[in-house]
Amino acid sequence: MTNTATPTRHRRGFLRIDASRAADLIYRARLGQLPDLALFDVRDRRSFEDRHVDGAEHLTEAALGEVFGRVPRAAPVLIYCYHGNASQAYAGMFADFHYAEVYSVDGGFEPLEGALMVREGERRAPALPAEASAALVAFLDEFGFDHDNLNQAREHGLTPLMRAALLGRPDLMEALLEAGADVSLRNGDGNNALWLACVSREPAAIRVLVAAAIDLNNRNDVGATCLMYAASSGRPEIVEALLAAGADPWIRNDDDACAVDLSSTVECLHLLRHTAR
Repeated sequence: MTNTATPTRHRRGFLRIDASRAADLIYRARLGQLPDLALFDVRDRRSFEDRHVDGAEHLTEAALGEVFGRVPRAAPVLIYCYHGNASQAYAGMFADFHYAEVYSVDGGFEPLEGALMVREGERRAPALPAEASAALVAFLDEFGFDHDNLNQAREHGLTPLMRAALLGRPDLMEALLEAGADVSLRNGDGNNALWLACVSREPAAIRVLVAAAIDLNNRNDVGATCLMYAASSGRPEIVEALLAAGADPWIRNDDDACAVDLSSTVECLHLLRHTAR
């Protein structure tokens, strides 16, 4: 799933996000990649009972004290209302109570419901083909992945494709993609498989994902891209490969920094300095 829309950070500390990004958070929670997500509907009770997002809890101002005492401060909080106005007021209150990750959904319930329907429609559960290699079978078994769902997330929200990317195994990645593994999925931190391939420092793994049309500019839950990661971790060969593939160097993270601002080595700075604006 493409995730290039830039969220707006409110002065009170919460983030305003669009329906697509909100749907992605909810979808990942349903896959077990964001198990602590707290989802709140702040419309009136009748509207909530008539129709609401599965897993949402109805919330009123009167119930805030109880919620603050129950929901951990480290849990991500997602709030929607009718059109995106009341949810900002509630999000501000959560931020005031030192919740570190609070989201208000721009546009409210209707766009969010529509985005979730699209996201669920994209969902696939490809199974291991009968002709799969012994190496792929052994890999799935080693990490406890389900043969009947090659998009299943396990530890740290990693799917088989992400795990293979982290190991720097382009052979396994190609086999998984050929079997139908979803290249758009993101882990519990909002990173796609390309981020894990950058961690592995295996250029061939990066090339496999680029050929599969992975989102080069995916922004994770703090707005960071793979290019930012490569620059900040001092990996000039990865910076060069991502730039050659078409990664956007001008994207800014939630702290308003772009890749060149985060460069930790002279080599990375040299590669990115011409991209500064």
